[in-house]
Parts: sequence; structure tokens; C-alpha cells
Amino acid sequence: MRKLLDSKIVRFLLLGGVLYVVWLLIYYLLIKSYTNWDYLLNYNIVWLSQNFLDWIGFQTMIEIESDHVVIVMAEGDLRPILLGDECNGFKLFAIFSIFILVFPGSWKSKLWFIPLGLLIVHLANVIRVCSLTLINNYHPDYLDFNHLYTFTIFVYGIIFALWYWYAKKFSHYAQKK
Repeated sequence: MRKLLDSKIVRFLLLGGVLYVVWLLIYYLLIKSYTNWDYLLNYNIVWLSQNFLDWIGFQTMIEIESDHVVIVMAEGDLRPILLGDECNGFKLFAIFSIFILVFPGSWKSKLWFIPLGLLIVHLANVIRVCSLTLINNYHPDYLDFNHLYTFTIFVYGIIFALWYWYAKKFSHYAQKK
């Protein structure tokens, strides 16, 4: 058992798992119950999406529903894209941050890399919402597939690329080479 706990991979997985469970407890018991961070993140994603789509020539509107922020094209069949708490990337922020925190590396590199990574993941989510808004308006038959598969792979691919970049360039392993 001692030999197993000495393994760097096992320690990484255990520490990451424990931190994720702690994060989930904090999220569901404190953040979700006593703050409006999810709503603010939902609104920010939809607001950025609206501004980008308007900037490239697609008029959109934002509507607020009880537990979703909605973006809808101002033309066409007015099919809305609803952004709720499960789609705003907040949990992905935690997964990304925990991975960087438990991966061997200097705290100096972690302190700038984590905010940069969170910004990139957030912008990827904005691109996702913009794309889904256009798909929903012009090719609604493709919405479910793209929502479930294409953009899940897109966002997780970006997170993986960021992790890989950190591991290869800024971790203790990269510094040894």
C-alpha cells in the first residue's frame, strides 16, 4: 500500500479527486445556495455572445427566464438558446484549476497560468454559444448533435491543450529538460 501511495500518478489522482469533492461541496452548499455567481456567469456569456454576433452582423436579443439567460436571433424563427448553470463552464473552471494546482510546478507559473486558462475556457464557451445560436437559427436539425458532441469535444479539447501546454512548458517536468 505504501508503494502505491508513493506513486506520483496515484498522489496526483487522489489529491485531484479530494480537491474536486471539496469544490463540489463548496459549490453546492455555498456558492449555488448563497450567491448569484452562476447567473452572473450565464449573463456574461450571453452578453459577450450577443455583442460578438451583433458585431459580425447578426442581430440578437437577450431575455431572462427564471433559471436561464436566453439569446435569440432577432430574425428568422426566433429559436432561443437557453444558457443554464450546467452549461456555463463554472465546473470546468474548477476542473482546470485543480489540475494545474496539483500538477508539479512553480506557484509563480500557476498564479498567471490559471487565470489565463480560465479566460480562454470562458471565451471558448462564448464561441460555443455564438455557434449554437447560429446553428439553431439556420440549421436547427443539427443543434442537438453539435450541442452534445461537437462543442463538448471543442471545449474539453481546449482544456486538454491548456493542460498539455502547462505540463510541457511550465511544470517541474518541463524545467528538468
